[in-house]
Amino acid sequence: MKARIGWPDPSPPGFRAVVYWLFCWMNRHPGAWRAIGALCRFWPFLCRTLGFAARRSSVKQVLTRPKSFSNTAHNANLFAGEFLIGMDPGQDYDADKALFHGLLSSLNVQADADAEALVRSRRLASARTSFDLIEDYLLWVVFNAIRPAMGLAAPAMTAGSTAFQPDEELERQYLHEVRYVAGQLFLGAAAPTSIQRRAELCADSLRARVKCATALLRNAWAGNAAARPFDFVFRNGVGFAWVSHPVTVQSAALVVQELLERPKVYTMLLEKARSLGQHVWTCEQFRQEVRTHVIELMRFRPVFTVLSRDVPRETEFEAGGRRNAVCPAGSSVTILSLAAQFDPRGVPTAADYCPHRDWGREADSRFLMFGYGSRQCPARDQSVEMITSALIGLLTLPRLTLADPWGRRIRYDGPLIRRMRVQAAWGVPPAGGHP
Repeated sequence: MKARIGWPDPSPPGFRAVVYWLFCWMNRHPGAWRAIGALCRFWPFLCRTLGFAARRSSVKQVLTRPKSFSNTAHNANLFAGEFLIGMDPGQDYDADKALFHGLLSSLNVQADADAEALVRSRRLASARTSFDLIEDYLLWVVFNAIRPAMGLAAPAMTAGSTAFQPDEELERQYLHEVRYVAGQLFLGAAAPTSIQRRAELCADSLRARVKCATALLRNAWAGNAAARPFDFVFRNGVGFAWVSHPVTVQSAALVVQELLERPKVYTMLLEKARSLGQHVWTCEQFRQEVRTHVIELMRFRPVFTVLSRDVPRETEFEAGGRRNAVCPAGSSVTILSLAAQFDPRGVPTAADYCPHRDWGREADSRFLMFGYGSRQCPARDQSVEMITSALIGLLTLPRLTLADPWGRRIRYDGPLIRRMRVQAAWGVPPAGGHP
């Protein structure tokens, strides 16, 4: 078993940089994690030696035993302060989770994301130039889908003061800051010092933004947080800002990346969108088709390829073979969540791209990329809807290809995609009624 990574990471800076670079590289190449998972399933002693949960059954066991496998492993990466991701079950966790469920249920994600995707895609079609998938499109579709949850606090947070109404450039600066904070969630304790300092500065800025808007947040959350103390509203305001937006944007970018690498699937969806014309936004059957592909694309390229859990007391989990993996108190376990989704023991055809697969008894594993059981991401359905809307908007454009030369097509900031320029084949008639 691995010793837990403390805070700050005691490893030498050079070693930390190598570990961080290697993790980022593997995060961009999910096939590497799938191969490691396959080896661990074939040779269970690797699971016992390395502390890897790679089987579908073992991943489920670890994720559904929060008292034995603690979420505190994430605390070293939470630069902006305490949040659900790093909490163990208890009174604070239950209260925070109830607030988030209330906020999410109040959103009309499909309508708001559709509206923004329609506006942005039409603007891009009119310009007829290459564009940055993230900066010019995904940032805004996701932000305007979740903005209503913040009410009048949204302009105050993005401007950094209740005295000003922000413009798009101020909003962009705010969205960049929350991205840098969220980027640390991916093994941030092992990041180079310069990256950690940037995350700390952006976390301080985010906390200052939320502090000036806390009263407005309390009013916006009146039905969920009116009787709660200042610290409760402030903490959750910070958490909602840096988790809800950057993670969904990153997930959407990965979905598009995976789709572009599957030309037959992309062509099929483009042709269906083109045949619907203006009805592409109102056809529920087509939306369900796109949603199903989004879920399958996310399975092949999830945001979190691996997760970590602390072991507060000695325990064990199923590793395969004759013996379980014994986890000493104070160690940590790595959950190969991506590899577990391709475990053939649960679904023999798991390695195939099959959006309409019959999962049978493993139906609950379809969303394993969002976690499992009571610790599954509370915004699972909302995230899928936002990405579905964003993808429909892109399907109303002519065929997209990566615009930059090979080797620079996708640029990264640590584990996150920072830049992804695409260009459309403007000579082909677009779908959705665009000029």
